[in-house]
Amino acid sequence: MVRFYHAYNPGKYPDIGYLCLMLLIVILLSEGCCPERKLALKFVASHKGYSVMIEPLYELQKDNFAISYDTNVRYSPAQFDSIAWEQSCYIKQVSDSVFLTRFTSSLIDELTKEGFDVYVGESPGFFKNMPDPKWLVKVAQLQLDEIHSETIYEVTSEKIDGIYTEYASLRMNMISLLSWFEASRCDTGVRKVLYREESKMDNRTLGYDFILNKGNEGLQRNRDSLNMEDVYNLAGESGEKHAELLFDHFMNEYINSNLPPGINNRKYYFYDRKSLTLKQGINEWIEQVD
Repeated sequence: MVRFYHAYNPGKYPDIGYLCLMLLIVILLSEGCCPERKLALKFVASHKGYSVMIEPLYELQKDNFAISYDTNVRYSPAQFDSIAWEQSCYIKQVSDSVFLTRFTSSLIDELTKEGFDVYVGESPGFFKNMPDPKWLVKVAQLQLDEIHSETIYEVTSEKIDGIYTEYASLRMNMISLLSWFEASRCDTGVRKVLYREESKMDNRTLGYDFILNKGNEGLQRNRDSLNMEDVYNLAGESGEKHAELLFDHFMNEYINSNLPPGINNRKYYFYDRKSLTLKQGINEWIEQVD
């Protein structure tokens, strides 16, 4: 137990700054001594050489959720699919093999950089003979969705009788990537389904249009639209991010399985790669025990 002593003067209130400092020290000391953090530090120090088996994915699901059609016509599901495909800006141009190769390569490269021994395959029988701890990770599904939205913002125009501020709308394109992973630590037998989503959207630059008598004709020039390289970059960036989040998942599973009896871990730790320190935060995975 840590005790702090302070001379008490009944004629004065305690110094608030001093009390805050003492409280911060108590929190830091208690945090440094907690078993969860000790286990997290142990994982960070000892995880290099642990094995990870990746089961990749070979088919990318794609959908377009912003289509225009005649509401008076009853379309079949196949017709809806055809309309969505033809009206898409991006997904009809995406190569499954290019996207998935970038995603998987980035995932494997980043896990390797983290210090894991990474294996790729669909028949992990030999993997069972490797020493624990080790993890099986199946990329169960990746879905690329195309979404459009209307963004309302101000446009300032100069006309003959003065300067006007008007509200205008602009269609913004967005690509969302939804992922489902199945991850299990082999020596515990517990498998979890991990879900997350991320997206890229058109950039927009708010500006002024001073074209005389032209109103807001320059509105479309304020949008920096996504291109196909942005879509493929999403695959690489997402693969790297998934690897970082898998590291955090492995670490927290390691903590939970090695805590002393009677202690339940209510904290989620992540490794901050910029400061090279452990921090507490929110689990970016939506987890479900399979």
